[in-house]
Formats: sequence, structure tokens, C-alpha cells
Amino acid sequence: MANNNFYLLDCTLRDGGFVNDWRFGNLAIRSIVTRLDDAGIDIIEVGFLDSRVAYDKDRSMFPDLPSIRNTLGMSLPKRAELVAMIDYGNFGKDMIIPKDESVLDGIRLIFQKEDIAGALELAWEIKNQGYKLVLNPVALFSFRDKEILDLLESINAIMPSAISVVDTYGVMFWEDVVRYVYLIDGNIMEGIALGFHSHNNLQMSNSNCIELIKLNLNRKVILDSSILGMGKNSGNTCTELILSYADKFGIKRVDIDHVLECAYTDIQKFLGKQSWGYTLENLITATNRCSPNWTKYLMNKNTLSIANIRQIISTLPPYEKSLVSYFSNDLAEEKYLEFMSKTIDDTNSYELLRKQISGRDILMLCPGNSLKTHRVHIDDYIAMNNPVVFSVNFVSDLLQVDYAFVSNANRFSKVLGIYPELSKPPTVITTSNIVAVDRVKPHMQFNYKLLHDRVGGDNSSALLLSLLQSLGVKTVAVAGFDGQSDSAENYFEKGLELSYVDGANEMTVKQLRHVLTGENAVNLSWITPSRLEAMIDSLE
Repeated sequence: MANNNFYLLDCTLRDGGFVNDWRFGNLAIRSIVTRLDDAGIDIIEVGFLDSRVAYDKDRSMFPDLPSIRNTLGMSLPKRAELVAMIDYGNFGKDMIIPKDESVLDGIRLIFQKEDIAGALELAWEIKNQGYKLVLNPVALFSFRDKEILDLLESINAIMPSAISVVDTYGVMFWEDVVRYVYLIDGNIMEGIALGFHSHNNLQMSNSNCIELIKLNLNRKVILDSSILGMGKNSGNTCTELILSYADKFGIKRVDIDHVLECAYTDIQKFLGKQSWGYTLENLITATNRCSPNWTKYLMNKNTLSIANIRQIISTLPPYEKSLVSYFSNDLAEEKYLEFMSKTIDDTNSYELLRKQISGRDILMLCPGNSLKTHRVHIDDYIAMNNPVVFSVNFVSDLLQVDYAFVSNANRFSKVLGIYPELSKPPTVITTSNIVAVDRVKPHMQFNYKLLHDRVGGDNSSALLLSLLQSLGVKTVAVAGFDGQSDSAENYFEKGLELSYVDGANEMTVKQLRHVLTGENAVNLSWITPSRLEAMIDSLE
């Protein structure tokens, strides 16, 4: 049965642009608009209005309103409404020209909670210039109910065409959607449509939209979607799936072949270069209801377990953590170090390790590929010098070591998996951030934050060298300390791989400076070749 209150807005050219820097290409932009119009899409969002960018006919990012006409040419939709979006702060009210001088039917305005006053001022200007106005408050779940009600009172005074429930980080289950929908539906004026824009972090976008259609509200409902779900991070509701549902149950008659053709010829090609959709990072963001900046920063540390990351995020204020403006690298680092600074009494560990290595040569094995390619050099060094051998963040039957030093939670999980299988397991040493288990209980443990503060970072090799330095060690032979390359095999065993980080070698050398220079400097003796050696020599 047809639902005359249900409208579909395709935002591929706008939200999908986060994936490809809005570079769809001019002909593809025109093709997408034409096919969506022919398919029966009600509203087509052509891209962002952003006065900071230069005009480029191949991008769906426009410095002014006339640029949209230039890009679309004769490909303006014949049936669908055409809209664009302003992210508040990127396009001033003095740039809004009258609607009859533009090809747009409407403008959508997205804004942060802290920008409400300025955004509503811009909203008045958009409406006064004759456009249909849609207001999209970012991350609605970060608003307290009283804040939502205050916002709705101001919105009623403006009387926009629509206000949207915006699930920016994809955190909403159906129960959440219903709560916000009814809260808004019950407190906005008759004649204002209710929109829903979701992200698919929890893989709930499509089902939430279908359930919202089933509510059959007594007001116009506008659902946002994109072709193949193309959009920022986890992506959006899929246009083709919602259309399939609407067509199957007679809710809306559409020609889905146009959308599928669009997916095949204009959108699918981006999947090979960039990706969107379900990821662990997006899941953690959604389940913790936080800005993705927190998840990305903490996961990029590569020193934390997922449990650690969730624990850190749980200490953040419940509403503020969802705000992009609340996040900063300095605050994230502060919270990270606060979590990692578990204080233990490591006096006995220092004394025990000092006795066990006293008077012995030291060999430090890092997990670089040269452990495999230059194995003969390592074996010769061990045979000639009988050193105490430390491995850094790994254990393996391929290399016999005396001590395994672990300061990285991800690496400890791998040690935990293989340790019981080893024919000759080494003594395990950890830093205080590692949550040990009985099966692999560390024989010695050292305060993480003290070592971190000495080197100014969390590179595990630098932390071990700092520990050895504090024990009076003057020379350390190193192997496998290769440094990273984006075009080479970096690790000697599968399962040890970490993603290449631009500038990682420079970061490592910066941390090593505190150990390798000064009065108590440790001298490195290189057993295997390294990209770091020349960089470190320049410190002297």
C-alpha cells in the first residue's frame, strides 16, 4: 500500500564524497543525478557548499551556488528536488543568493551543538532567500532531552521544511530511533517534515529505516540513503535496498534498474580504491557513543587492547565525548598516559634483572625481517659472545631468547597464543600496562609511565633500551631493528605485521635520542642492516 508520507533523499554525491574527496568526475555527477531522477528518487543532494574550495567541475564540492548550475549543465533533474548541504562555518550567509537565481530547491544545514545560535541565524537567511530549509543537528544522541526541546522551540519559530534525526556515529538501535522520533514528532509544528540520517556502524541503518517507514507517522518522513551505502566511515543506508523494500511492498513505485546501473558504472569503481562499511573501528565508535577521533587515536597507538580502549573511553564525560570539539590530541594523550600509568613497586624487578645480566653482553632482537634474512650473522654473534638475549614484543621457536620484553597489549595477545607451544619458553618481562594471565605470568614487571616519560613515547625498543640504560648497560647489540618501509616486508614472521605509519622511523629516532645521547648514552652495535642506523648516527 503506497505511503504518501515517505520520501527518499539520496546523498551519494555529498556523504559519499568523504570516501573519494568528492571527485566523482563531471560526467559521473551528471549521470548520477539523471539516473536517480529517472529512478523515482524524491530528493537528490548534489554535494556540499563550501566557500573555502576552488571550483572544480569534477567535484561535488561547490564554492558558491552558481557553480552547481555550471557542473550539472543540462542534467538538472526534471522531477526530483535538488538540494545541497552547508556544514555550518564553511559557507557564510552573505553567500546565499535568492532561490530564483539558483538551481537548488533547498539547502540542508548541518551544525554542532555548540554552534546552535549561529546556525539558526544562518537558517533564517536560507529560508528568507526562498529555499526549503532542512536542519540537521550533528550527533543528536549527544543532546540532553532538555537541549533537544529548547532547540525544537527555536526551530518551530523558523518553521523549516524539515528537521532530521542525525545518527552521525551510527550508535542507534531501533529503540533509540523510536525515542528520538517520537520526542521530535511530538514537539514540532505540523507541516515540518521529519528526516532520518544514519550511519551503518552497527549494521542497523537499513533495518532502522524500514521500521521507521512502518511507523507510518502523520507527517512527511524523509529518509537519507546513498548508492551502495557509500559514505563516511561505515557508510549509510543503501538506496538500492530501501528502494527494493519500498517497491516490493508497494510503498513507492520506482525503477530500481537506474540505481543499480548507477552503482555498477559510477560508484562500484571506488570500492577498489577506497572503502567504507563495517569495521572494528566503526563498531567501537558506535558502541561507546563517542567521536570517531577517540577510537582512531587510541587504536593507532598499537599499544592498547580493545578492552583498554573501551576502558579509556568509558572515563570520558558521556555527552562531551561525542562532540568533535571536545576531542584534542593533547587530551587524548593525557587520557592515554593516565590509563597507562598504573604504578607498581618494581624495585625487586630492577634488582633481579640487574643481577642476571651483570657482566654479560646484551643482544636485543626486534621483530624486523632481517632476523630471517641475516640469521647467520645473528647465530655467529651469539656463538662468539654468549650474550643475554632479549626479544621485543614477540616469542618464537625460530629464535631462542632468554627474556621476552612486552610493552604492547596487542603483542602480548600474540605471546599469549603461542607461549604454551614453545619448546623452550623465555622469561617474560612486561611493563605495568599489560594485563597478565596465569598461563603467561611475567617474572618481572616495570612501571610503564616512567619508561615512557624517559623516552617521550611508546616505542617498545626504546622502552627496553631505556630500561637497560637504567641498569647501567653501556652497549647493546641489536638485530631486526630494521625501521619501517611502505614498500618492503617489515616483519620476520606472519602475524606480527602492523600497518605502515608515515614518519614512523623519524618518530622512533626521536625517542631513541633520550637513550643514545648524553652522559649515560647507550651505544648500539648493529648486527643486521637497518634504515635507522644512519639516522641514529646523525644524532651524535
